[in-house]
Amino acid sequence: MASLNFIGGEKGGVGKSVLSRLLAQYFIDRGRPFTGFDTDRSHTSFTRFYADYASPVIVDR
Repeated sequence: MASLNFIGGEKGGVGKSVLSRLLAQYFIDRGRPFTGFDTDRSHTSFTRFYADYASPVIVDR
């Protein structure tokens, strides 16, 4: 079954990046395909750690 997961919020330091990385590693360890989208321009930690699985996205208001 396919799923779509959003991890976001404006407040810093609450664990969004950690949760994103844990979820990515969960899928990698189980051989499940996924694509992560990093929309944080100032701290692209997901893209840094999982460049092979990340698709950087620029969100323009």
